Amino acid sequence: MSESKELVRGTFLITLSILITKVLGVLYIIPFYAIIGGEEKLAPFNYAYTPYNIAIAVATAGVPLAASKYVSKYNALGAYKVSEKLYKSSFIVMTITGFIGFFILYLLAPTIATITLANKSGAKGGWSVEDITWIIRIISMVVIFIPLLATWRGVFQGYKSMGPTAVSEVIEQIARILFILIGSYLVLNVFNGSVLQANGIATFAAAIGAVAGIFTLWYYWKKRKPNIEKMVATDVSGINVSYGKMYKEIISYSIPFVIVSLNFPLFNLVDQFTHNGALDLAGVPSRLHDYFFTILNMTTNKIVMIPTSLSAGFAVSLIPFITKTYESGELSEMHRQIRTSLGVLMYITVPASLGIMALALPLYTVFYSYNIDGSQLLFYYAPVAILIGLLSVTASMLQGIDKQKLTVFVILVAVVLKVVLNTPLIMAFHTAGAILSTAIALLFAVLCNFYILKKYANFDFSETWLHFCKIFLYGLIMMVAVELSSFLLQMFISPETKFGALSILIISVIIGMLVYGGITMKTKLADQFLGEIPNKVRRKLGIIK
Repeated sequence: MSESKELVRGTFLITLSILITKVLGVLYIIPFYAIIGGEEKLAPFNYAYTPYNIAIAVATAGVPLAASKYVSKYNALGAYKVSEKLYKSSFIVMTITGFIGFFILYLLAPTIATITLANKSGAKGGWSVEDITWIIRIISMVVIFIPLLATWRGVFQGYKSMGPTAVSEVIEQIARILFILIGSYLVLNVFNGSVLQANGIATFAAAIGAVAGIFTLWYYWKKRKPNIEKMVATDVSGINVSYGKMYKEIISYSIPFVIVSLNFPLFNLVDQFTHNGALDLAGVPSRLHDYFFTILNMTTNKIVMIPTSLSAGFAVSLIPFITKTYESGELSEMHRQIRTSLGVLMYITVPASLGIMALALPLYTVFYSYNIDGSQLLFYYAPVAILIGLLSVTASMLQGIDKQKLTVFVILVAVVLKVVLNTPLIMAFHTAGAILSTAIALLFAVLCNFYILKKYANFDFSETWLHFCKIFLYGLIMMVAVELSSFLLQMFISPETKFGALSILIISVIIGMLVYGGITMKTKLADQFLGEIPNKVRRKLGIIK
């Protein structure tokens, strides 16, 4: 297989696996919500996952991408023994790291639970510190497995073998979701267990998924190992790297990656540590703290992540292409890639986000239940998806032009901004204030990334701003059409039932797609981002010959 075809195939597999795992990660919440029975009852599961995501990001420390880059580098030099030395030692090192991460999270669990529940300010939520401590300690066990799993994937990617990573990610997610749904259902409906025990089973599902992922990689390793051993046998490079130098290089690669990957978990952690305390200071009854936090960080967040799934695929696929054109000095081609990537992202993300705003009520009802509070917060949260997508893609672009250190600085400042703004904004606007502080911090980071692209990639944003303005204008026209159709339909169909909400949702989405698609096809805006697809559609409709 040629290098270009190999790159395209690898990018396709990784992007597809990310999209599948993210879609599954959104959809499973519908039956899980129904099994558990509401926002308040989901709170322990939600409280456990944010510190877990932080622990995983730190424990793996960007090693998958760093290991991939390291193995790829020395394989290109024919130093296959150095690559072998890395993966053999890294399995041991990352297993030790996993146990250290487990012990740290296990010991910190009471402190995290206390801060989360705002007990220092005298408030008591629906769950006790002991409950949340127990649930965090359950999920801390998963940290043992994740560093090994992540490193193994990185090693495979270093050998230009993307299939094992893609398949293991999907299998890990499927195993996790099946265990969550079956386990929580059995606890509540067969064994008559408590809601807390059901949440415990659901959090432990991450360990089941990780083990399934490890066994998947082991299966592929058995198949690929003979070829790797043949490569090692042909090593005549004479290159030898000490363990000290090896891990110094790995750490230097990994730090920018880990800071970037920590961005959204850190935002969520800020919310977890300040939300309940700020609501308490604002005079909101403590019995509502868990309820509103679960809406903020779980139920609405899952829906908002639907349009941002695309940006994750973009982020993975962009780096090698922009790196190549940047290193080879093909600036005009690199500028075209940047312009097209930003345009395609906005062309899809903007109407999706505005559509979620317009259909917040029926959408929340279809996913969960009829809930005015949840629908209102989803309305506020939906446009944040645009900023999340832009930050992910622009951060990848900066890595492509070797400015990842600046990305680290931008993200750290954005997190500090979130910390400073969160409590006063929550006190002023309640839970919506947390969404506003996230939006401000993300907007700051995106604008900084734009400035860096302009300065160091010599990118001219003139045409891009014009595209953005057109996309927002046509998106707003679509939003008005969708709002109007939803309003008229609600005169005849009740949005309080799942069937009624689904009917409103389907009809309104079709109207929105026709309006947005029709305008962008008529104005030829779609042609600039979708290649030949618009012309093929026109031919089928008989609009052009």
